[in-house]
Amino acid sequence: MKTVYFDKDIPRILLTKAAARVCKPLLYTGINAVKYKTLPDPPLPAGDWVRVRNVACGLCGTDVSFFKATTGTNSALEPIPGSKRTFLGHENVGVVTEVGKDVTAFKVGDRVTIRAYMAGCDTKGIHERCRYCEEGDYNFCLNYGAPSPYGEVTTGAGWSDSFIYPARGLAHIYDELTDEQAVMVEPTCVSIHSVLCAPPQKGEKVLVMGCGAIGLGVVQAIKIVQPDCEVWVLERVKSRQEFAKRLGADHVLSGEIYEAASKATGGSEVYVGMGGNRYFFGGFHRIYDCVGGDWSNHTAVRLLRARGTLVKIGHHMRAVTFDETPVWWQELNLVGVDAHGMENWQGRKLYTFDLAQEWIRDGIYKVEGFVTHHFKLDDYKAAFRLALENSPEVIKIVLDCQ
Repeated sequence: MKTVYFDKDIPRILLTKAAARVCKPLLYTGINAVKYKTLPDPPLPAGDWVRVRNVACGLCGTDVSFFKATTGTNSALEPIPGSKRTFLGHENVGVVTEVGKDVTAFKVGDRVTIRAYMAGCDTKGIHERCRYCEEGDYNFCLNYGAPSPYGEVTTGAGWSDSFIYPARGLAHIYDELTDEQAVMVEPTCVSIHSVLCAPPQKGEKVLVMGCGAIGLGVVQAIKIVQPDCEVWVLERVKSRQEFAKRLGADHVLSGEIYEAASKATGGSEVYVGMGGNRYFFGGFHRIYDCVGGDWSNHTAVRLLRARGTLVKIGHHMRAVTFDETPVWWQELNLVGVDAHGMENWQGRKLYTFDLAQEWIRDGIYKVEGFVTHHFKLDDYKAAFRLALENSPEVIKIVLDCQ
């Protein structure tokens, strides 16, 4: 098994953090906590597991966070027991090559993708599933910190030429989807789930911050869920602005941010204090933040009207610092998003993975043009280099794993 993984080695993690801050070229050397090695192919540990040959897998912000070791010791993730190795890649498409004797949902030759990626019942093979996993909301798993009954299993994941997985943690890829479309299913799920966690209402003024793959998908999902709302995007790259407008955005927020937001929403004058501190009254009904971090949190809560809603999608797996004054002063609603799970849509309850594939299959949701770059698995460092450069032409980078 050729696989890319994050090695939970504290000295190496500290070196990686330092390199990310002061000497980025060192990230591409052997000091990085992200490793690429050939490991022995593991046997299936139980009858309800399968083996998958990967075809391709996307690169996302979570992978970049591992490459830069951005997780902070002040994060809620830090005290939770974890595996020695975290295998990278979850935006994948692969083909089942082996099924355990108890597997009925899949057969050899089926195309699949990883549905449950974060540690839990359906990734560890825990048979007495917690109530959240039983209901399909696997990202809230109560057994996140519990050990696997099979010990430390070398599973691999999307950034591997093959991997093994509990069958319950995978989803079928629809026959009508191409492999290129299939790679976009998981990020599509994130965008759809984000909007359905806090759907816009008729007539609202909505802002989407950041137009990477997730933000562009959020623009689409907003207009599918509620066509009768007005959508602005906050994005510095011209080509992504234009892409967002093709996908349904009505306006680009341009110029000085606070002045532009006040003008767009019919807000008050913008008041300026010491050090350029700005604030105005009014603002957007709803903001979907696909950026994350100190600046975006600080800015987003200031661009909302009273009792507006901030949907937190972008994150960096560490504590952030921002002015919380608008949160209590304007009685704002904060909605967190953790990838995907179960959805209630038009009277149906279904996995986000099924809803996303239906929308792609039926032409409701477009993924054409999202994948902009391909790299071989062996060239994963070059893929990271391009991602970290944040080049204007990049939307989704895909690793070809065959």
